[in-house]
Amino acid sequence: MRASPDLKKRGASSVESVPRKKQIILILAVLAIVVALDQVTKALILKYVPEGRSLGEGPGPHFFQITHRRNPGLVGGMFSNNRFMAYAAPVVAMGVLVYLFRYLDPRSRVQSIAYGMIAGGAVGNNLLDRIIHGSVTDFLQFHFYFVPFDFPWKHYPAFNVADTSICTGVFLLVITWYFIGKKDVPETA
Repeated sequence: MRASPDLKKRGASSVESVPRKKQIILILAVLAIVVALDQVTKALILKYVPEGRSLGEGPGPHFFQITHRRNPGLVGGMFSNNRFMAYAAPVVAMGVLVYLFRYLDPRSRVQSIAYGMIAGGAVGNNLLDRIIHGSVTDFLQFHFYFVPFDFPWKHYPAFNVADTSICTGVFLLVITWYFIGKKDVPETA
């Protein structure tokens, strides 16, 4: 495919910026979807499940429950008593995301989607919830009651869509960076 005369005048950097613009659009679309899904599911939990209760409570242990927990801290309730850390960690995480953006391959849809998932989870979970509610609404809970020995998170801390999105996005980024590598990443990226 030949470049148009207009592109020749503007130089190679303009041609290379096209994939980056498409990448940014994809990242922003995924970010918006994650934030919307996260906030809608949390609004449903806030409306229909009383805090501290679970849907389908009944006799015997359950492997999975929809529950309503408020978490003023970070993952698993860490730093619940330290408001500064609960607010500073998301800001630091967003700074790391901005830094990592330059290492994304602008032609990789998987990396763009993964980055959007992480950013959407960070914005939806860590920033919006803390600013609006002062804490995070968690509602997905697993209980590994069938494991015959005790371990710290046998009754796994409740989490939400944003947490799931962040973990999945990080996993996808690590996999693509590790297995695919940067061999095809242009020098200008």
